[in-house]
Amino acid sequence: MISVSVKTNTTRTTVSTDINTTPRSVFSELGIDTSTSMVNLDGAPLTAADFGKTFEELGVADGSTTSLNAIVKADGAAA
Repeated sequence: MISVSVKTNTTRTTVSTDINTTPRSVFSELGIDTSTSMVNLDGAPLTAADFGKTFEELGVADGSTTSLNAIVKADGAAA
């Protein structure tokens, strides 16, 4: 099992999950839409192909804590 700290612009939560789970399934279980977000795992950007890889395949060790972020990067409110 691993502990995944999931952060978005509006939400922060921690879930425990299996090392063979994918980032896509964690976001899906939490109802988080990542289509307009920059997604990273421990600060490293994830590609579309990475979403289907398990945490183990992405280098997360069993029993560890990792950070999975989906942040919307929007332009400032310049007029």
